[in-house]
Amino acid sequence: MAKKRIFIADDQSEVLSLLKDFLTTNNFDVMTCKESKNVLRLIRSFKPHLILLDLLMPDLGGFEVCEILNNEPETRGIPIIVISGLSDSLDIKKAYKLGVVDYLVKPFSLDSMLNKINQAIANKEKTF
Repeated sequence: MAKKRIFIADDQSEVLSLLKDFLTTNNFDVMTCKESKNVLRLIRSFKPHLILLDLLMPDLGGFEVCEILNNEPETRGIPIIVISGLSDSLDIKKAYKLGVVDYLVKPFSLDSMLNKINQAIANKEKTF
């Protein structure tokens, strides 16, 4: 079976490195992006099975990215899991209204993240 592709957008190099190493070890094909201005172009070309998205990024924030992705036919069905330091209930509600499938507040457990990723991908595959 082909590896599932995960796209990670975060402006912190340490987070990208940690998550990429962990997910690669768990048999995923991973692409990362630190510059939010490149996120949309890279997602369109990589065609991930799931996106891990930080909300607080310079230039183009995660809320805007969610809105754009969920309004485009080619990216609408990609599950998005937010990974953010924002823990306010209003931010979390806003993210869910924009179509994210899950929300992890930093710092979070890598095992918990892995479970949420596997669940989101399995749920998506059930709908197709």
